[in-house]
Amino acid sequence: MAVPGNHTAISTRELLDSNTLARGLAILAVIGCHIPFAHPYWKPLWVFASAGKLAVAVFLFSSGLLLQVSLNRAGGRLQIGSWLKRRFWRIYPVYWLGLAFTLLCAWLWRGRTFDRVTILANATGIPMWLHQKVISCGYTAPFWFISLLLLCYGLFLLFHRVRRKGWLLAGSLALSFGALCTGGIMEAAVLAFPAFFAGVVMADRLQQRGAATSDARIQAAVFLPLLGFLIFVFKGRNFFHLRAGFSTGLDMAACAGFAVIPWSALHLVAYLQKRLAQVAPAVLRGLLWVSGLTFALFCIHEPLLVILDKASAAGHPWSGLLAYGAVTLLAGWALDALDRKIRGAE
Repeated sequence: MAVPGNHTAISTRELLDSNTLARGLAILAVIGCHIPFAHPYWKPLWVFASAGKLAVAVFLFSSGLLLQVSLNRAGGRLQIGSWLKRRFWRIYPVYWLGLAFTLLCAWLWRGRTFDRVTILANATGIPMWLHQKVISCGYTAPFWFISLLLLCYGLFLLFHRVRRKGWLLAGSLALSFGALCTGGIMEAAVLAFPAFFAGVVMADRLQQRGAATSDARIQAAVFLPLLGFLIFVFKGRNFFHLRAGFSTGLDMAACAGFAVIPWSALHLVAYLQKRLAQVAPAVLRGLLWVSGLTFALFCIHEPLLVILDKASAAGHPWSGLLAYGAVTLLAGWALDALDRKIRGAE
């Protein structure tokens, strides 16, 4: 337990309040990890690409945490109809607008078209589970994450009455371990999946600890070795060959690591938010504003990589990066504003 008055002490309220910033930083990290797909000039950034896996795990962990906290505050009672309605309006309008924009840009700029079945499967949000191609402009395919997020939501709805949440985490780890052994499912989705249920478990732990605090220094001491291990798992193979069985075992260990590390990461983000509120409140307000746009940014950023692609090909990579960032931010703001208008009229 942290010493009273210690500036590294993180309360439960501070931890929960930091989720907006944590989710925003996570999605921004995913967007950043997609830059190497734009043009060969940016290929050296591949060294940081595995950070996207951690970012997805942090986002899923935060989602599970907040859903369970909300359920606990309601005394374990879930109004299924209103819950489904909120989830629908929070995800689908922005996703559908982003999907439509991606389809248009794929056709106009990349000459890519998709058949009706593929479009309908993507419109459901779960093309991965329908064994259909995920629509993209051809740089990368970020919408696979929507399939994973909706799966987690569906499982939460199905199992929210289970009292011992640890069983849900154990079951999700078992499923991921099995998928890693058999293959056939996207590795990034398999690795991040248990993090959602780790967040559910941690919500119950927060309820049990009450007003107790955590020390950010202890969490940093946990985070850094775990991060080092994950870097070893995903980057070490570039330097030495591993037997198949040993490699799969490391993947399983990494999967467990992705379920654990978001807890420490969230504490560090809470500490960052706490310090920024003290020394740079304007910077914090800006970060929180951008964090509020990040789902819209996520849904619209991939087609706009064409800006970076064309500028890099023309010999202006850094001005292209600035233009890409500015246009994506503006487009995300416009999409978010449209989404708020749509939800306001629901």
